[in-house]
Amino acid sequence: MQSTAHAKQDNVKDAANDVSADFETLKADVTRLSDSVRKLASDQLGTSVEDLQAKAGEQITAAERAIRKNPTQAALIAAGVGFLVGLIMIR
Repeated sequence: MQSTAHAKQDNVKDAANDVSADFETLKADVTRLSDSVRKLASDQLGTSVEDLQAKAGEQITAAERAIRKNPTQAALIAAGVGFLVGLIMIR
């Protein structure tokens, strides 16, 4: 009876090792897939992620300058957008 319990324990250990190995393989596959998707997206967009981040930073800086130059207009626009979003949320 002990040998049966021991055999079952060995089977459980083997299954756990198999699952662990499968998980590591899956993790490696997901990493490779992620790298492939990143490269494909970069190729399709014609720019890298860093270039997109730089462009977004430039646009944020330009928006900040516009807000500083015309704070009243910016506040009114923000209030209008907030009002419209509120109307949409109510429905």
